[in-house]
Formats: sequence, structure tokens, C-alpha cells
Amino acid sequence: MTFTKHIATRRTVIKKLSLDGEVLDRLEQLQIVIPIHRPGRERAYQTEDIDRLRVYQVLVQELGVNPEGAEIILRLREQLMSVRQRMAQVATEIKTQGLLDEIRTILDSIDTDW
Repeated sequence: MTFTKHIATRRTVIKKLSLDGEVLDRLEQLQIVIPIHRPGRERAYQTEDIDRLRVYQVLVQELGVNPEGAEIILRLREQLMSVRQRMAQVATEIKTQGLLDEIRTILDSIDTDW
């Protein structure tokens, strides 16, 4: 199931994912998903939030994880993705600044026989 837009209304998300509105409210309160508030219009969600909701559903409905555990897993998943992104940035900086050979020399000089 794919959404053709970059955002989807609350009603659409609930319908397409067969999601309980109370679950969505709870995940909003925990800031696992953050709706877009548009004046005079229904709340909407970006693709990243919809993906989080799908992961939540798989964890709870298919893998049998309790809701609290699923919330923890989603937070850890976000942290891991953030760390990966930062590591990619650092790797790019190392390459562009020509520090790779210097780092290899330092690592090679470290005594690993402690």
C-alpha cells in the first residue's frame, strides 16, 4: 500500500492502515508521529510518520509486541537512523578533508595487545 502524496489526512491514514484513532492519538501524545496542523483542515501526516505507523502495526499485530514495547522499539529505531546519518556525514567529511590516510596511520599505531 503506497500513498501517492507526501502527506495524508488523519481520516485517510486511519482508513488505509485500518488503524484505531485512539492508537493514533496516543502515538501523537508520545510524539512518535507528529501531525501537520493546517488551519481549518484536518490533521495530516507526512510519509515518514505513516511509515512509523506501519512499523508500529507490524510490531504489534504481526510480531506480538505489546504497545509499550513497540513504542520503545520505534524510538530506538529513530535513534539508530540518526546515528547512521551522522556517521555517513562524518565519513563524507573524512573523505573530503583527506583525513582517511591519517586516521589509518593512527589506528595502525594503536597497541591492541592490552
